[in-house]
Amino acid sequence: MLRIFINYRRQDSEGYAGRLFDHLLHHLEREQVFIDVDDIPAGADFVDALEKAVATCDVLLAVIGPQWATITDESGARRIQQWNDFVRIEIASALRLGKFVVPVLVGRAPMPAPGDLPDDLQALARRNAIALGHHSFARDVEKLVTAIKEAVPANESFKPRPNSETLRQKDEALRAVRAEVINAQASPLYACRMENGYFPVFGEGNADANLMFIGEAPGKNEGRQGRPFIGPSGSVLDDMLAGINLKRADVFVTNLLLDCPPTKREPTPEEIAFYVPFVDRIIDIVQPAVIAPLGRFATSYILKKLGLSEHKGKIGELHGRLIRAAMPYGDIHVVPLYHPAVVLYSASQKELLRKDFDKLKVFV
Repeated sequence: MLRIFINYRRQDSEGYAGRLFDHLLHHLEREQVFIDVDDIPAGADFVDALEKAVATCDVLLAVIGPQWATITDESGARRIQQWNDFVRIEIASALRLGKFVVPVLVGRAPMPAPGDLPDDLQALARRNAIALGHHSFARDVEKLVTAIKEAVPANESFKPRPNSETLRQKDEALRAVRAEVINAQASPLYACRMENGYFPVFGEGNADANLMFIGEAPGKNEGRQGRPFIGPSGSVLDDMLAGINLKRADVFVTNLLLDCPPTKREPTPEEIAFYVPFVDRIIDIVQPAVIAPLGRFATSYILKKLGLSEHKGKIGELHGRLIRAAMPYGDIHVVPLYHPAVVLYSASQKELLRKDFDKLKVFV
């Protein structure tokens, strides 16, 4: 369910924020729109409370009036520059968490210039703003809601809790594909599997998952047990999932290659060409709203499959981006991520990977 947080400065735009709230309720349910955090108990860390409130939402609307950036405190210092300014804390949290942030200009206010903002709000100046006119307020809010739904379509396309029959049908369909992989003697890796006593590493998780991860290729440990991501990389993946309040059982995890190569190396074009038709069928069965390819091979394949120009880009440029795409079953997002193994080679990359995973929170 799409959730919207209205951020505003009382001395600057309280009336406009209330009017916006009322108009949004013509398009959304009451529980989808949040306007005030006024239940912070005495003694609580108010910064933490505000950040948690923002974290529960998908979209933050920053209502900006004529005095938004210039209002001062008792000492004459601008409020927006103060560390304890509620408006600043909420917007900075939304930007850091990768939320969809929209500046909403009211009272003919101009968009603040980067030089008017503290460092943690600099990114706000690059966001495309929408102005709400006095006489066109209702029409402008309607445009705003349409823009939000177009920009965050995966929330709208998220499936309801699956019923037992849906899961049974999807599990059965996945088992049928897995049986074909097991018997695929034409596979360039079939002989290796037989010689080493490996199992196919088909994938596992929720057959009706909204979020699917696709890695590159299983290793020997995975081949011995027939399960993806069970070694050190799997521990990193589990840690990242826990950071966004998910477990393996909530998502579906697979690889481009569904068998283990004989040596630790990059997938060959021949191997990818053989296995991706099976991966395509897995996607068609699960029908995820978000696909998160892990690493450059999976990213390149998914983006090229969807006909997206970004497939020529490097993972270093694409990681953490939210890329809209269309599948036969509906609109989706592709969110390229570094492969969890990057943390094993460079511990400093763990925080970067975690920040990219945080961007998935909007779809959880």
